[in-house]
Amino acid sequence: MKLVSTVIGLLLLMIVPAFGQTIGPPVSGIDLSGSWFPGRHQDPGLGTAAGAMVDWGGIPLNDDARIYALSWNASRITVRQQQCAGYVPPYFFYAPGNYRFWEDRDPNTQRLVAIKMYGQISEGLRTIWMDGRPHPPAYAQHTWSGFSTGKYEGHILTVQTTHIKRGWHRSNGALQSDEATVVEHFIRHGDRLTHFAVTTDPIYLTEPFSKTAVMLRSLRDPFAFLYACDDAEQIVGRPDDDIASYLYGQNPFLREYADKNKVPLLGALGGAETMYSEFPAKVRDARAADAAANSKLFPSGPPRASRAVDPDPHDGEIHVLPVQGNLYMLVGDGGNIAVQVGDEGPLVVDTGAGQLSDKVIAAIRKLSERPIQFIVNTSFHPDRTGGNVKLQKAGHDASVVGSFFSNQFADAGQGATVIGHQNVQDRLSALTGAAAMPAIGWPSDTFLSGRRRKHHNGEAVEIFHQPNAITDGDSIVHFRRSDVIATGDIFSTTSYPFIDSKNGGSLQGEIRALNFILDRTVYDHDEEGGTLIIPGRGRLCDEWEVAEYRDMLVIIRDRVQDMIRKNATLEQVKAARVTADYDDRFGAITGPWTTDMFVEAVYTSLKQK
Repeated sequence: MKLVSTVIGLLLLMIVPAFGQTIGPPVSGIDLSGSWFPGRHQDPGLGTAAGAMVDWGGIPLNDDARIYALSWNASRITVRQQQCAGYVPPYFFYAPGNYRFWEDRDPNTQRLVAIKMYGQISEGLRTIWMDGRPHPPAYAQHTWSGFSTGKYEGHILTVQTTHIKRGWHRSNGALQSDEATVVEHFIRHGDRLTHFAVTTDPIYLTEPFSKTAVMLRSLRDPFAFLYACDDAEQIVGRPDDDIASYLYGQNPFLREYADKNKVPLLGALGGAETMYSEFPAKVRDARAADAAANSKLFPSGPPRASRAVDPDPHDGEIHVLPVQGNLYMLVGDGGNIAVQVGDEGPLVVDTGAGQLSDKVIAAIRKLSERPIQFIVNTSFHPDRTGGNVKLQKAGHDASVVGSFFSNQFADAGQGATVIGHQNVQDRLSALTGAAAMPAIGWPSDTFLSGRRRKHHNGEAVEIFHQPNAITDGDSIVHFRRSDVIATGDIFSTTSYPFIDSKNGGSLQGEIRALNFILDRTVYDHDEEGGTLIIPGRGRLCDEWEVAEYRDMLVIIRDRVQDMIRKNATLEQVKAARVTADYDDRFGAITGPWTTDMFVEAVYTSLKQK
């Protein structure tokens, strides 16, 4: 009996460890599950309120980011679209509330699929995918949390995040652009978690920006985890195009933080030099330091080209992105195309530049076996109408054959019905030479004002004319059940708006059109989701990006208007670089629509009123 017991004991010693190990290579990683709260052991004043105005030392801001920050007025937070903005990484971990982390595992294999991170303030939810999936294409939607993938490097969780909305390094004007990417490292030591993040931002930083935070594990589950936000009218009667900002050189808080804390202004203005130990020696000469600081208060140099990634793949293919409901966005032919599918034939908004029309038709046929029934043109511009002729011929609208309206259409039933504002038809029919389009591609179903409405593929579709925005014939299309708006050229994520003054466009009309869109959007949670926006060019968006675009145009308008009141000439306005803080994101120095052309259109539009 003693011998048998010994043998069983030896077998247990051999078997039990085997069951405690994974077949294959040794597993590394850490378990972050549980409730956490910020330790606030460093930068205690840089949480949600983000410290004082003009306190940007240690952030490698470039000149354009500094101009943006100096123009930023805290009253802008009272604008509806700013009141419930979420938190982007790494700022996500500088909120004062509680956090909860947990693992998401495959119910069958128990393999780790994702790590979830929930933050009380703004009720932010991050998903860190651990299953090796790729990041989305550049034309996909951005969110507050971005798209994160993670991997274990020993006992460190390393996370890479892309597709982040425009947010903050510090919410006192030091912005993080929507082109930023973040690499984070989570290192756990018992109940203490160190978070080390490195942000790379080609738009507003001159070099990577690293920062750390410490979190402590709560030994009991905190009761406070909700922090819902709904916007409200905070200033009664304020026009929608009133966006608070400081004109160049007029920030009243410029020296407040520096003087109060005996910090050289040059240090408070930030920049890469303020990150390094050599900086104190540079400011020992107070007069020279002040002179250097004053040189940073106004934009200098020529306009810059955008450093943003072009979301168009430019690979000669048409890419299809599901939006929501029964809407899809087609990317690749010079301008975004919206396609609604259902039991009836597809309804197509805009037809692209016409270079890849055969592939556009093939992509639509994969979405629906029925022929295209309707085409809506949001403008007469070639990136909206270039594929009209081919897509019209590839379609069929049986609803007009033999109907009351069939006598109005010479081509009734011979193809898709093209819909547009009357001015679109007028402009297309007036084109001559190489730009001329056969009449079959013109809108034959036109309207004059207000809206053209339909009920198609099971939902209400409203086409709203936007007078004197980009041109005098622009429209937006709202798919009400899917809750998707196609904006045409009124909104773009890749450039300043092409205000076509010669064809009835105006800056104020463009701002009104953007506010019209915002009057119809509803976010799902904290300025995210809900109504989705298909721009004329660029990535899929929601109302946050439209509001940011509107705010930018209002701020630029106010700068130019101020100079016009002072009798500035066009050349003086251009020399003042009134678009400086946005050029790295939207500017162009070559091509069909440059920053100088945009500024001239703004100036001309405001002079003519």
